[in-house]
Amino acid sequence: MEKIGCIGYGAMGSMIIRGILSSGVLAESDLIITTRTLHKLEDLQESYPLVEIAPDNITVARKSQKLFIFVNTGRVKELLEEIKDHLSHNTHIIYIAAGLTMENVEKIFPGRISKVIPSLTSEVGDGISLVAHNSKVEVDDAEFVEKIFKALGKVKMVEEDQFGLGANLTSSAPAFISFIMMKFAESALKEGLFTRKEAEEMVKETLYGTAKLLQRTDMTFEDVIMHVATRGGITEEGLDVLEHGLPHVFDELFEITLKKYEKLENELNDEYGLIE
Repeated sequence: MEKIGCIGYGAMGSMIIRGILSSGVLAESDLIITTRTLHKLEDLQESYPLVEIAPDNITVARKSQKLFIFVNTGRVKELLEEIKDHLSHNTHIIYIAAGLTMENVEKIFPGRISKVIPSLTSEVGDGISLVAHNSKVEVDDAEFVEKIFKALGKVKMVEEDQFGLGANLTSSAPAFISFIMMKFAESALKEGLFTRKEAEEMVKETLYGTAKLLQRTDMTFEDVIMHVATRGGITEEGLDVLEHGLPHVFDELFEITLKKYEKLENELNDEYGLIE
């Protein structure tokens, strides 16, 4: 029986695999998994004993019709070259490597390929996974990918050239938002009226409540601002400060990160272009 394979069990891969299993979208016995350091899978097998743990990448490739690749971007080429002769023409590869285009993957494996950029927030069943497919992916293949990642949150189909900007708004955003909120709380500490724990707790609860308000009502960001900031009030004064400084910061953030994404993509183009 053909299985659904997973190669790699790092931070994002383990989160996705555990999310798949805990959601019940796939049965334990459907999965075959391997990673470079097999003892990392001991806790997973203890929790899900019917998951098959494979000794190596080739075993997973031979047994899998759907193959998730969860290794770091820099290791994908080496992995694909290792397993390519053990993949069938019906194999469907799903990978999460940022900056690596499907065109480059096709230079090694000219079959069905899907690219997904997930989010850390999938850990709690929320957030958005960005998905694109190459031309060989059929309807049932696309539906499979959508089913898997809908079990972890929401899915947004994108064009491949949208991944860089889209990842800033989804995959990278939890880090950006957390950093902004951390600095917000740290500035409050300078007044000496709350402990760090108290300040961070107030900010986290307010952030959570604001997100729920936006999600569960028809309110937009602008609506929230208008409801909180009365004309001539304290909040309006604070918003004036943010309006003065933040647009430039965010413009620079997008400029720098998109240049980095483009640089990574170009480096990978050069690396994969060496393949005859």
